[in-house]
Amino acid sequence: MNDFNYKYTIISKITQETLFSNITDLSKTGGLIYDDFFDYIATEAQMRRLSECTLQNEDYICIVKLNNVKSVA
Repeated sequence: MNDFNYKYTIISKITQETLFSNITDLSKTGGLIYDDFFDYIATEAQMRRLSECTLQNEDYICIVKLNNVKSVA
């Protein structure tokens, strides 16, 4: 799944552990992608409606950053 040049850092609110750092594909989170929270983030990414932000629910914090990819013409 192409997440349109976003990078994600996912932190567990329970353990404060960083589960994933600077990943560009939410499908690499394994079973987390089936959680409604991450499904929402993936949908927003596909629609290109995300900007750099921090999203959270009761279990996770997801830090979204833009992956500044430069194309050469």
